[in-house]
Amino acid sequence: MRGILRLLAAGFVTFVISGGGANAVAAPPEIYPLAKVTRGQTGYGMTTFAGNTPERFTFEVVSVVKNFLPKQDIILVKSADPKMQVTGFWQGMSGSPLYIDDKLVCAFSYGFRFNKVALGGCTPIEYMKRDSEIVRRAPTTTSKGGTPGSGTVRSVVPTAATLEDWRRLTPKVDVNDAMAALGPARKSWLLSAPLPQAPTKPAATDGDVMTASVPMGVAGFSAPAYAQLAKLFDGSDLVPVRAGGTAGKGGTEGGPKAFVMGGSISVELIRGDMSAAATGTVSHIDGNKILAFGHPMFQTGETYAPVATATVHTVIASAQSAFVMATPMNEVGSLVQDRQSSIMADTNLRSPTIPMTIEIVTTVPGTGQKQTGQFNVELLDSKFLTPALAGAALANAIQYYLPDRDDVTARVESSVRIKGLPPIEFVDYVYANDGAGSVMGGVRGLRALVPLMLNPYAPITIESVDIKVDLRFEANFGELKEIRIPTTELVPGQRNVVQARMSTWDGQDLWEDVPVDVPASLAGSIVNLELTAGDNVRIDAAPPVDLPSLLGALRKFLPGNVWAATLLPAEDGVALDGKLVRDLPASAQDKLHPQTRVQRVVAYKPILRTVSPAKRVVNGGASTLVRVRALK
Repeated sequence: MRGILRLLAAGFVTFVISGGGANAVAAPPEIYPLAKVTRGQTGYGMTTFAGNTPERFTFEVVSVVKNFLPKQDIILVKSADPKMQVTGFWQGMSGSPLYIDDKLVCAFSYGFRFNKVALGGCTPIEYMKRDSEIVRRAPTTTSKGGTPGSGTVRSVVPTAATLEDWRRLTPKVDVNDAMAALGPARKSWLLSAPLPQAPTKPAATDGDVMTASVPMGVAGFSAPAYAQLAKLFDGSDLVPVRAGGTAGKGGTEGGPKAFVMGGSISVELIRGDMSAAATGTVSHIDGNKILAFGHPMFQTGETYAPVATATVHTVIASAQSAFVMATPMNEVGSLVQDRQSSIMADTNLRSPTIPMTIEIVTTVPGTGQKQTGQFNVELLDSKFLTPALAGAALANAIQYYLPDRDDVTARVESSVRIKGLPPIEFVDYVYANDGAGSVMGGVRGLRALVPLMLNPYAPITIESVDIKVDLRFEANFGELKEIRIPTTELVPGQRNVVQARMSTWDGQDLWEDVPVDVPASLAGSIVNLELTAGDNVRIDAAPPVDLPSLLGALRKFLPGNVWAATLLPAEDGVALDGKLVRDLPASAQDKLHPQTRVQRVVAYKPILRTVSPAKRVVNGGASTLVRVRALK
């Protein structure tokens, strides 16, 4: 009876007193000091092997490893409990509370791969509580009384006091550089999207090194899309496993409505028709403050994401490292901290997600009949993860409806809605010879998420992302091989016509006339004429200096079914306060940019561009030096 009472006081049971809407929870558990931990002590832990109810297992202290991490010790433990004989310590068990003398001492957090006994590391609860006291920077809104879920928070919402520091510390984002970093438009850019820098993680083959691993249960993803997710998170503490499910935003009837110590907790990255959620165990509950995992997820400090209760299906035994198979159930709070010793959630907060709709339309060859499919998901709102997660969701939707490895030409409409601003909309035309999966690299609505969410000028709220892909299995494209100037010279002050030679998929040559406008100011000069598809050109915009100029640059994206004929004169211009000044005299150029080192004035190569429709999707590009006829 005495032991039962101490369990209740330790907080294993969370109870709700109905009446007036007030919630009451058990007092936080008593802490066993790290200084008293010695080799040979025994105790018990609580974790969820199946379902929703934590179960007890025994352990023995092997040693205390000093300074295992910066300013953090680790308690080495082993278990001979029959429950652990088959699986050992498993992924998803991270955060399981361990007790000595019925007092909470640590949270299981680190394990070995390929080990023959249940041996691992445990993060002292003292370090977890210390990290949980760090003051949060992002403002939250909570209704009077602080009822659960009454507050909301955004991933990055600087206050007026910190806005200038945020601008100063955030790297400048040049649209062209940001897009170039994602690779060619017609190749997969998913793995190039920016991820938060995770702590160095030992290789999976290092069986003699303790590692932290969190199973990320992936549901609703095809094998190719799952493989991309696995590559995406390679090197982080998240380990994608094809084990899980999704309950959606509304939760699941009958699922847990609150966290309990030793119960499962899921951090949701994607939910809806697809799901990706990192699952661990609750270590400590103190009112609305939840500590879990016993190690970081990405170690990104103040971080916001939906957290949910979870139901454990089973623990999958593995010779390498066993892992839990679980499904997120009901959203009951928000992640607020991702620190070295633990993650922390707040049950009084909710993290908004970004809705994404993906519609796939295909035209049946020979009949003209259209078939339509749709996916609806919600994405974590994170400047690092959202673009990559959106790309993974699109790749999965395309792979599900159109796994065919054949020539495909696609028209893609994408829209990014930003709170308080007109939406940014794109229409892209792309071609791929290896199936529909390659077309997502050209979807500008997704690629634009990177400079938008990493912009250093002002915080933005992305309200939704919508993608519509209209696919035809045909090879309606041409590979640009050569530019021909019929008159040998370009005539200034009028529209000229040059010829583009393209090769088709079957080796045939096609010639297409392309208009080029030549201003009179270029008379007598030699210019470089570049001819490319619209989606393969450098954006004709000055480096952004604020959010409006960034949005203006993004709106200048061109689709892949137009010609972009660009004249690059020898003279330079300047970009001044986000605007292009093209025709400065040489004396003014010398005065402005050779000596300056400030962002306000930068050298800029003027672009004179003519855009015209193409008869097919254009691949490749070509350039040539050409003389502009002198005026008589």
